[in-house]
Amino acid sequence: MMKQETSKEKNPLSTESASDFRHTIDQTLDQLENISPWELDNFDKALMQWTDQVPFGQSEFQNRYYVVQSHVTPWRQMRQAIMELQARTNSLQKVTIQYRRNLNDIARLEAERDAEENEFERYDIECQIEICKLDTQVWLNKLRQCKEEIEQFLRIIKERSGTDDIEAITKQFDDPNIVEEEEHKYWIARMAKQSAIDLLTTGRIQAGNLESMLQMNPEDQAAVTDLALTYSTALNHCIGKFKANAEEKVEGMLEGRPPEMFDTAGVFTDYVENNVADRRLQSADKPKT
Repeated sequence: MMKQETSKEKNPLSTESASDFRHTIDQTLDQLENISPWELDNFDKALMQWTDQVPFGQSEFQNRYYVVQSHVTPWRQMRQAIMELQARTNSLQKVTIQYRRNLNDIARLEAERDAEENEFERYDIECQIEICKLDTQVWLNKLRQCKEEIEQFLRIIKERSGTDDIEAITKQFDDPNIVEEEEHKYWIARMAKQSAIDLLTTGRIQAGNLESMLQMNPEDQAAVTDLALTYSTALNHCIGKFKANAEEKVEGMLEGRPPEMFDTAGVFTDYVENNVADRRLQSADKPKT
């Protein structure tokens, strides 16, 4: 047991010793004393240190609604989630190797520094070591980001598949007949959505989408046209109802006021923070009912 512990302590690649290689904000401020002194209070230093150690990856909301659900069919959404999982798994593998390599670089440079007799060369090596210590935190942040986003896509895949049978999931993407059928559905749905957006915004299907649609067979062209018109008509109908409701609310909000412009940021912030659940935009000057 003692041999295992000793071996672990001497292993420069052990992640347990990662904190020994971190370069703190206090160290940077100390070095600045002879370059460009900078006085910061404890809050400022704590905030800077925190930002240095926290990853800012994509949120699960973003991945769920703007990455996976950017596609219009369940099969394509699942495919996108799996592709994102693949990309992040590959990143995790590479970052893990880079992290280990960085720790090895530190150990190698420290050995070179200890053996170096020239003081200028030794100082240069010391600077390289400090840069490697900064890189250590960068790789740790990337590791954490990869793990968090992998967990997000794993949750999305499990929710959408509704099964823990791996073969049931892989079959959907390994079977060429299933792939061909789902791709057929996807391109009809995608072209219909894009054409519907054209109809909603300009009143006609634009040249690019029209050209793409005409490359399909006549039956698919008919399906795209029917779905696009149905979707755009339904959405227009719903928007009309929202517009009537909004006009009524705005009349109440502006009652007794002279002509004025809205504080745009305030209106949207108030809606998001307080009224998303029941979708009622309310003036900040009026009590909730």
